[in-house]
Amino acid sequence: MQIGETKISLPRIDSPTDFLRLIALLASPYIFWLYSNKFLGMSADYITSMSRDIMVLGVQRNLSFYPMDKLMLFYGGLILLCFLLIQNEFKDILRAIRSIFMPAPDNNEHFDWSKISTSIFGISSFILCFIILIYSPLEFSAGTQVPFFFLGGALVAGIILLQDNINDIPHLFSKESFQRLREGSRKEISSAISVLTILIFAVITLNMPMFPFVSNDIPAFLSAMTLLVAISWTFLLSREGSRPAVQSKRTAALAFFVIFPFVSYLFLRLIFLMNDGTNPTMLNRWEVRFDFMEKVNTFKINPWPMEAEPNQDSRWVFLKAGIINSARVTLVSIFLCTVLGIIVGVTRLSTNKLASTAATVYVEVFRNLPLAVLLFLISSQMGAQLPYFIDEYSIIELSENDTGSEAVAYISNEGTWVLNFGSYTYASVGLALILLARVWLRFQDRVQPRSITEPMGIGHIRRPFSQLGWRNEALAADLFLVFALFLCAFLLGPFISAEKGGDAQTLNQIASSFLPAVLGILTVIFAFFVTTNIDDDGMNNLEIDDSADGVRKRFTIWTGATAVALGIALVGGISWPEYTQDWNYDGVIDSPGSWDIVEGTGFEMTPAFLAMMLGLTLFTTSVVAEIVRGSIQSLPRGQVEAAISLSLNPYQRLRLVILPQALRSMVPLLNNQYMNVWKNSSLAVVVAYTDIFYVILVMMNNVGKLVPLFLLLLITYQAGSLTISAIMNWYNSRVTSVKI
Repeated sequence: MQIGETKISLPRIDSPTDFLRLIALLASPYIFWLYSNKFLGMSADYITSMSRDIMVLGVQRNLSFYPMDKLMLFYGGLILLCFLLIQNEFKDILRAIRSIFMPAPDNNEHFDWSKISTSIFGISSFILCFIILIYSPLEFSAGTQVPFFFLGGALVAGIILLQDNINDIPHLFSKESFQRLREGSRKEISSAISVLTILIFAVITLNMPMFPFVSNDIPAFLSAMTLLVAISWTFLLSREGSRPAVQSKRTAALAFFVIFPFVSYLFLRLIFLMNDGTNPTMLNRWEVRFDFMEKVNTFKINPWPMEAEPNQDSRWVFLKAGIINSARVTLVSIFLCTVLGIIVGVTRLSTNKLASTAATVYVEVFRNLPLAVLLFLISSQMGAQLPYFIDEYSIIELSENDTGSEAVAYISNEGTWVLNFGSYTYASVGLALILLARVWLRFQDRVQPRSITEPMGIGHIRRPFSQLGWRNEALAADLFLVFALFLCAFLLGPFISAEKGGDAQTLNQIASSFLPAVLGILTVIFAFFVTTNIDDDGMNNLEIDDSADGVRKRFTIWTGATAVALGIALVGGISWPEYTQDWNYDGVIDSPGSWDIVEGTGFEMTPAFLAMMLGLTLFTTSVVAEIVRGSIQSLPRGQVEAAISLSLNPYQRLRLVILPQALRSMVPLLNNQYMNVWKNSSLAVVVAYTDIFYVILVMMNNVGKLVPLFLLLLITYQAGSLTISAIMNWYNSRVTSVKI
């Protein structure tokens, strides 16, 4: 069938399936209208309830009242955020800001502001609506005008996005445009529709009593308009008459039309529950206030290196301790699963059938075992197999008397104690020596770059040591990085090792104590930024001697440096775990229940920490091993053959040819796995390890503040995941800087 110039193809019914599809197609507008009317109706009810201001003698009688400025800021901000995300002009906005504050030297080059005109229109409209609603003398009715203002405004925003013609509206008022409009020009008609939409919305909002068909049932009217726009634009988009970029943007705007009623309901429902004083029990759960966190906590946890005492430290301190516990088990597990994963992954490709079969069995067993089950098995076996504390197992007992002994390690079902450095200061000096040995070796291997570049102007911030010359610049950057790492450790140490009952109990106090650590972290980030820029500018070329003599020389240097560093670390002595049966030192053996390891001797690892670390490591190692194997097998066979033709031994082939190229495909996958380790640490409750999830869960049961505590949990895991992702993305950019 043909109507004018538009051809409409009627669906053919050749089978029962076609008939059902036709029924679904005909019923979909009605179903959508019911869906939109339902959720927009509930949204309008929430807006009406929260915007009704009933003030009597200076007291607000509407227990669900929500200040209009906050409602406009949050709910209107949600609409603006959706508008800007769909328009997706953020890069051009950044260029516009850069052109204002850092204009180009060539004055003839100006930024084209028409590229962000729609975003500017959206932001300006939001500001104008905020001023009209809050500061103007207009009094909007809470029952009709305010709901229509918000919900109708979202409808207008969607129409503007679909029309996508803000740049054409200023030209609509010229004589030529009026002439083309009378002639039926599509461009001018589209601009006129946008202008009329805005004008009709403003007129109805300001004169709501004049339009009873709207004010009597606002959700039904808006649902009908939404359905009309959705059907029209679905048909127009199906013709694919626009450019792909415009088509994609309009499709996103149409999706906004479809999901906005539901999103609006969820958002307003959340605000209502957090503010509704008519239901004190629900308000207690949903109200986002954190004053309860400043009260003392009542349950015990086992943190390290900081201390948290029940009935003495606040809940903020326990939350901090839980975050540190989660972070340390995650970092240890990431390190171990990376090392073991590479070993198992390479072993799977071994020509030794016994080794490759064993690696395959390991991968298949642990990869297909749920992590929660694995943690339960490890925890239960440790509890059943490890000896009681009075029957502890000692490794290399050094001394023994009637009331106690010293050994390299003690193992029991209450914990594992191993020897430790007597002074972390001397151990840090030894570690610094090893890092300086690496810096010196890099300095010896550095060769002159092909072209020497000098930064200009602000570029000196990127390369602050450029005046020292190509050889000393990279050396200074390496030394600065070592200094930054130790400065960060020095400033971060007091924060993560606070004693129980310390001064930092409130959130502000804890944040203030964290500021020095932030300075250290920023210094490390800037140090990596400097070394990265030196590498990017080609000023850090290294030629490593991998001949037999070169490897022997480097091995000798590393062995000597490690021996000297270990000697310096041992200057502070060794803290041996001391097992005592005479707790009060009166020469008489006390009852077995009081036997313990002397406080301050050795290094303690709790059974819960060991179980959690083993479970995460064993499970993630199986996945990392498959990533390593797949990345190695994806390399062209010619790379390995070329390495063989150069007479490289298997170790050199793996270290110099195979793994460096396999990293390009391994790192993005490892990024996902490392974030999974951080998120999987929430299963620590299975082994009773007091991580952040365990602490939050117990607090929820104790105080009933579900939503505030859930938000803290969400923010913590998001921050950890984003940190891991940022580090891995930076490393990925380094290993993929040179394409194959």
